[in-house]
Amino acid sequence: MILVVDDDPTVRGTICHALVELGYAVREAADGFAALEQVRERAPSLVILDYVMPGLDGAEVARQIAAIDPDLPIIFSTGHAALRALRAAAGEDVKILEKPFTLAELDELLHERLAERRRARSV
Repeated sequence: MILVVDDDPTVRGTICHALVELGYAVREAADGFAALEQVRERAPSLVILDYVMPGLDGAEVARQIAAIDPDLPIIFSTGHAALRALRAAAGEDVKILEKPFTLAELDELLHERLAERRRARSV
């Protein structure tokens, strides 16, 4: 199951719809607080996390998710203007899906991150 966290309901809905089209089960959260609550209640397989959100920004949500489940893969989704800030906050190796993105780009990054999680769990 994939958890989609984005404060923009149109963007969140579009990503959720795309994930369902790709065959994934999806949950959604409108902000970082709701996302953390969902991760604590029932951890997803992966989180797609907007970086620029009111309240808790994506970097802070990611830090708190890592404290709950350090192996939970996160893909940040953000617009071009926030890329530099995101890399500064989360590191150069952060996985980013830059808005706007294609269904193929989304699918490729999901497969990559979920495969990394499976490999980490088998070690």
